[in-house]
Amino acid sequence: MASIDNTSSSNLTTKLSPLIEGQVPDFVQADHPLFVKFLKNYYEYLEAGELRVTVTIDDLLLETESTSYALDVDGNHIVLEDGTGTTGKFTVNETITGSTTKATAKVLVDDLGNATKPRLFISSQQKFKTGETITGGDSDSTATVTRYRANPVQNIQQLLEYADTDNTIYDFLDQLRDSFMNAIPTELASGVNKRNLIKNIRELYRAKGTSEGHKIFIRMLLDENADILYPNKYMLRPSDGKWTYQTILRCSPGVNSIASEVIGKILTGGSSGATAVIANASTTAEGGDSIVIFEIDPVSLVGTFTDGETATAISSVQDVSMSFTIKGMVTNTTVSDGGILYSAEDSIELDTNLAVGNAEAITKVETIKTGSVSGVVIDDAGTLYEVDDTLTFSTGQANTKAATGFVSVIDGSISMNGTDISSTNANDNLILEDGTTSHVEFFNCILNGTDEAGTNADSSLLLNGTNASSTNAGHNISMEYGVSQVTLDDYGTTSDTFALEEGTVNTGEITRVFLKDGGAGYSLLPSITISTTTGTSA
Repeated sequence: MASIDNTSSSNLTTKLSPLIEGQVPDFVQADHPLFVKFLKNYYEYLEAGELRVTVTIDDLLLETESTSYALDVDGNHIVLEDGTGTTGKFTVNETITGSTTKATAKVLVDDLGNATKPRLFISSQQKFKTGETITGGDSDSTATVTRYRANPVQNIQQLLEYADTDNTIYDFLDQLRDSFMNAIPTELASGVNKRNLIKNIRELYRAKGTSEGHKIFIRMLLDENADILYPNKYMLRPSDGKWTYQTILRCSPGVNSIASEVIGKILTGGSSGATAVIANASTTAEGGDSIVIFEIDPVSLVGTFTDGETATAISSVQDVSMSFTIKGMVTNTTVSDGGILYSAEDSIELDTNLAVGNAEAITKVETIKTGSVSGVVIDDAGTLYEVDDTLTFSTGQANTKAATGFVSVIDGSISMNGTDISSTNANDNLILEDGTTSHVEFFNCILNGTDEAGTNADSSLLLNGTNASSTNAGHNISMEYGVSQVTLDDYGTTSDTFALEEGTVNTGEITRVFLKDGGAGYSLLPSITISTTTGTSA
């Protein structure tokens, strides 16, 4: 009798069927060969696995109202050839392969005509997975696995091996999952191997709570790559700053001087006598000139190196003295005059006419102050404007107080030919003397009302025009010059001039504006529009 090998395997390797012919007496083989064949096939059947499948097979039917087969002998029908609807007619002795597990087995018996449970009897193979597609190696037929049941012989030999995830049948994996993974959902990300997961679940549980464990769980459940961030990465720690900085010297190397050869050596100033140990060195270029940057040990620094002096150090390679000329650096700035109209990040050119430095230092405006409008410059005087036309200041900036003003002088002021025979101060304006704080105020005609209720009372009486072309339309009708009064100035300045009498030039050009309120919060120039009746082009 053959011995039984209980070595764990997904295939039945220890079979009795191949040994039948050798175990049957010779006279039985000679006199009863059919019995020997039956006995061998019987054991092959006991050793076969049952693979239930979902398969598409078209049979040849009779033209009757009810389903009737052209041939029906013990459930066997005439199957239509491939290409007419049949995709799963496997052939005996061909090899089938699982699309997911890549498990292989040989077809022994075709029972696909079974209407209630189409199946294949195959050589034992427990690795087939429920739901995967199998393909025939010779027929190219396909089917979907719905269940696998091992044969009795293998069940007896390997009963205890069903607890091994590598060799148990696929349907038993759910029982193993319930035992070891009842807290993990059944539906996992695509591509997760259920056998491998059950087999390695202990290591996964051990990683629970770690960043790698979280990444694996997220990948396993959601098929996403997780980034794990710890709170301490963005935690503010009091007094946790690194209060260190480099102390450097910028130098111009002398002839045949190599910065890397003096690292660790003492650098000595030729005129200052200052000394320091060179901790590191690097070489760069600025404006075509070679520049050496020495990082020095601040603890070793004695004295102060001076700009332009020659410092020396002994080469650790050539054992010769190497020289370097100390170059000054811009380390700080002081604003003595803030200027106007700058914006943050504007570049500022350093004055290279001072014959210092190499003109390679770069400075930028870090911050700017806000302020008020201090004055208005008239670029174009325009025409046909009038005194009291309002100036409107506008800007896109937030949190500003708008400046206000109006046109104070039009058509110019009285200018001088000069104050002596040499025409000194020629073309200067005559200004009012100190204490001149009043002016003659003229009046406009206003309405008492347009009905008994006094509607539109105190409204100005406006012109339709002074000619057929409606010239001066919309202007006020003023009283004659004799109807006026002297009034103290509301908007007088120390530079008020003698303005020309209205009508002297009569162009309406803006000569001066009065800034009533400079506003506040401006960091950029505001734009100005003029509210006017006839003025244009200022």
